[in-house]
This record gives sequence, structure tokens and C-alpha cells, in this order.
Amino acid sequence: MKFVLFNLEVDIMGTVWRLQTRTDSKDGKKISTYCREKSIAAVGWSINDDQIKAYNAEAFDKIQSIRASIKSKDIYYKVLEEYNLFNIKAGKKIVAVETLERVKPGDYIWMRDNGIYYLGYVGNNLRYVYNPSIDALEHDAANQIEDVEWKPIGDESQVPGVIATAFIRGRTLQCVRKAYMYEYASFIYNRKPLVINVESNDSLKQLFYNCLSPSDCEDLVCLYLYDKANYIAIPSTNKIATELYECVLVNPLNGKLAYPQVKKGDKKLNPNDYIELIKDNPNKEVYLFSSEDKVVGETHIDNIHIISSDEIYSWAKEKIDGNSFLIPEGIVKWYKLIHSSEK
Repeated sequence: MKFVLFNLEVDIMGTVWRLQTRTDSKDGKKISTYCREKSIAAVGWSINDDQIKAYNAEAFDKIQSIRASIKSKDIYYKVLEEYNLFNIKAGKKIVAVETLERVKPGDYIWMRDNGIYYLGYVGNNLRYVYNPSIDALEHDAANQIEDVEWKPIGDESQVPGVIATAFIRGRTLQCVRKAYMYEYASFIYNRKPLVINVESNDSLKQLFYNCLSPSDCEDLVCLYLYDKANYIAIPSTNKIATELYECVLVNPLNGKLAYPQVKKGDKKLNPNDYIELIKDNPNKEVYLFSSEDKVVGETHIDNIHIISSDEIYSWAKEKIDGNSFLIPEGIVKWYKLIHSSEK
């Protein structure tokens, strides 16, 4: 099954990466800003003066001299090993630096700078360098790849949910292993048409969830429960941080309370964890939703309900196709983007 988003074929596929940057420069300038200005991607682990200040004057001067002449990654590691920098022993490597060399021409890199998401395209002049300039060292950005052209994309509402959540945790530089994120990156970076080959309706459904943020999924489930079971949210409970549920819903017709728990991605839910929450109280119900249907353990417990990804997707599709105003605009935008297609 072929779904076409605005009619352009994509011939060469690459990899999408997420670069997490820090603010380690002495002047407080963000490394992400430095990367954009220099058309590079950098991962740090620089041999800057802060790393070698504990050495005596002779060793300090020697390391400064050596780092200025580093021409390859092998020499870089030799310096780290000889002076025990970053606790690197013989044969050990820095994951971020090694990952940086896995980036290829044609790849895309997502980066965040002052709340705005940027997308970098890796050009054919890609080259790994160890840059010992004062500017690079002060930004802790000496390990670099060149020829990365960055474009601003927008705030979190303008990027797929799997991209936004990729910035929550993980390594400095990591691959985004979700289907169709390369196609989306090409589409949004080039502002050109795009063709997506979707093997099945299940693939299209998963692409829909990939585009949604965790908050989007929470909104869908709560709105679904409103539409299907008359539940409305108690506003103050949205501000309470709990491990077991997102908020508390109430049915104004019968006084029942509902506790929805929503997980996006491959995080697992176990209904057994919720037994105490509703124990001996028939007026309480729990609703569990996983966008990838990762519900484990006993699934037939009274007043604990499992909402499948198919159920929410089909309901959202029905509402959006029927021009219902119940679905938030941001979710409608992603739905229409991936469904603006021709077979």
C-alpha cells in the first residue's frame, strides 16, 4: 500500500539522529548555537584547560601543545590514554565520539536550541575533525563533523512526538529508530513533496502515534472516555504527579471515578499494579492505554479496562473524518498530514 504525501519520490534513505547539547561554554553561550553558526555537529569530550588544570605546569604545557596538533581520532585517543583523561584506558572508546563517526552524508540530525527545534542535513563534504581552536575548546565542542546545514523547524508542536520525547533521556547522540522519521525529516527540511510507502493499516496507525506527543495521547484517551462514557476531567487532578494515573475523571451522571493511565511507545503497563487503587470500591475504574499495546500480566480484572491502540485510532479517525471539533487541532494536523495520500 502506497500513501503519498504531496507526491514526491524519495530515492535515497538515510538515518535520523538526535543530538543533545549542553551549555558548558565559559561565556554561557549554548553549544547548540555554536553548532548552528559553524555548520557542524559536535559532541564534546574536549581536551580543554578545565580537564588538564590538575596537572603540573610542565605536563599542562605539553598537553596543550599536543592537542593543537591532533589530526586524527587515533591520536586523540592516545592523548586521553596517556594522561588518563575522561578515565579512558587502553582500548576503550567514548561512545558519543564513535557514534559521531557513524553519521553519513544524507543523514538528518535534530537539535534543540532555546526551545526551538532545528534540523540539520549532513552534506557530501562530511568530515570528522578534532578542532583544538580556543572557540571549540571553550564550548566543549572539539569533536565535530563538518558540513551540517541547520534549519529552524519550530517549537514542539512542529515536530513528531517521537522526536520531542527523544530529547528527554538517552545518549548525547543517538539514532531515532522509528519508521518514516527520515521521510518526515526530508519533507519538513526541503519543503518538498514526499512519498511514503506504508505496508499496512497497522503501519499507518503506528506512524500516527509516532507523530503524537505523550500529551496528545493523554488528550485522546480522556476525550475518548468523555465521548464513550461521559467522563470529564477534574481540573485540579491534572496538576498532581502520580505514578499510577494521569488525572481523575468523574461521570456527572452517576458519580463514578475513572483513573486513566497512558503510555506512549514501548513502556509496559501491568493491570495488577492498579488493584489497590480500586480495591473494594465499585465506584472506581481504571483505564489503561499503551500506543504499542504493551500491556502485560492479568488483563481480566473487574473495573480495570484495557483500551487498545486500534480502538483509539479508529475512534480518532471517525471523529476527524466526520469533521468533529472534539479532537484537538494539533492532533488533527498530524492525522491530515499522514492521510493526505493516494493509493
